[in-house]
Amino acid sequence: MRKILFGLMGMLLPWYASAAVDDDGMAAARAALEGAAQPVPQQMALRDTRITARRMEYNYKEAVAIMSDDVVVDDARFRLTADRLFVFFDGTNSLSQLVVMGHVAVSNENRRASCEKAVYTKVDGRLVMVGQAVLKNISSDGKVSQVAGDKITIWTNDQRMEVYPRPTLSFPAGATDGLKDMMK
Repeated sequence: MRKILFGLMGMLLPWYASAAVDDDGMAAARAALEGAAQPVPQQMALRDTRITARRMEYNYKEAVAIMSDDVVVDDARFRLTADRLFVFFDGTNSLSQLVVMGHVAVSNENRRASCEKAVYTKVDGRLVMVGQAVLKNISSDGKVSQVAGDKITIWTNDQRMEVYPRPTLSFPAGATDGLKDMMK
């Protein structure tokens, strides 16, 4: 379980990565949303991951571990809290799917994510966040940029995301000054 959850922050928050090529004219909006945040260093000192909950079950037939009631995942790179955590294993005892439900919140030093349910599927590197899904970036000077919607789908392998329906982008004051020339 420790190995599975070490990469959870990378799975939940790949949205900070910049696109290599900007052919859609949205570089200023992406830059404002990304802020001055830098990716988590790859050489971060690791420590044991600690998962606590009030209850744990393991179903050998279905190959699923279920943590429930006040779930807390404490890792060197992030902290996750939720009501329930389901870890589904494949035939080789490796992660195949991760389901986090109820008041899902993930945070690190400068990023926050929240939703009611998140499902990560390893085979296609897809993370789906539903129910008041929000991704926030907090700059070193405390300014917050965020994207929100009813459903946020992130393809971690491709570093892209889709927000549908009713997407909302929020930028700190002054972050969109580069866009004012487009309105002339």
